[in-house]
Amino acid sequence: MTTYRGIKVTPENIARDKKSPKAGIYRGIKHDAVKSEKSNTSGKGIYRGVKHVA
Repeated sequence: MTTYRGIKVTPENIARDKKSPKAGIYRGIKHDAVKSEKSNTSGKGIYRGVKHVA
């Protein structure tokens, strides 16, 4: 077991936050819950003359 600031860290006492989309107000404008979308790009290309593959 490891300790963090004097407390034993076990799988039972680790906080597990589930991030769920929530509605709210941003800069005075109401909005609905927004689901994040991942891009379907290939992850390879040329940026400023340098090839990269991700």
